[in-house]
Amino acid sequence: MNSSENAFRITPRLIVGLGILAFGLLWTLDNLDILDARPIMRWWPAVLVLIGLVKLFDPRSNKAAGVIFLVIGAALLVRRVYWFDIDFSDLIPLAIALIGAKLVWDAVARHQRPAGVPGEPDSELHAFAIMGGVKRQSIASDFRGADASAIMGGVELDLRNAQIQDGQEAIVDAFALWGGVEIFIPQHWRVISDVFPLMGAFEDKTRQTAAPNAPALRVRGSAVMGGIEVKN
Repeated sequence: MNSSENAFRITPRLIVGLGILAFGLLWTLDNLDILDARPIMRWWPAVLVLIGLVKLFDPRSNKAAGVIFLVIGAALLVRRVYWFDIDFSDLIPLAIALIGAKLVWDAVARHQRPAGVPGEPDSELHAFAIMGGVKRQSIASDFRGADASAIMGGVELDLRNAQIQDGQEAIVDAFALWGGVEIFIPQHWRVISDVFPLMGAFEDKTRQTAAPNAPALRVRGSAVMGGIEVKN
């Protein structure tokens, strides 16, 4: 195994664990009248800021989730430092702007993928559905990836007859807003998820029969009050 895989990493789980540990210890010391924990515990939004920073600087993590944690944590900290009366309904337009920024980022990132195979137009799929349904199918011998967006609608990607070359990885950029994206894949493909669910869900319903070195399909994107599913 590569030594880099065993290297110590600061993860959101570690930050949350340390936060809960500190909360429990401070609460105990407060109950024992050893110290007044309230001035310290009021800074709990710093945990959200740390989670956001970890996600932003982790190349394997979802950057949109990092931005959201960072913005929420910073807003709560500002409220405690300057005693601002922040109504979180005022931040709804900012949330909409962040969703738009995520779509723009995904659109730019798609151009960094390798070009499809000449003569195989379905080596890359594009699907966009708004208040409706769209289905796309690929039988490419060298499938490279797809982008699928479902807004109050549904997108179905049928990749069961497509192929990914050995040792390669195809990328599907998926976005679901009050809608759903379904991806059907062969049983011998591996699934790697980089999806950030915000009041939504990502589900990997594939049968776990793929070998560790099997062709991989990386699904990345966001599910905002919607769902993204991968199935056989």
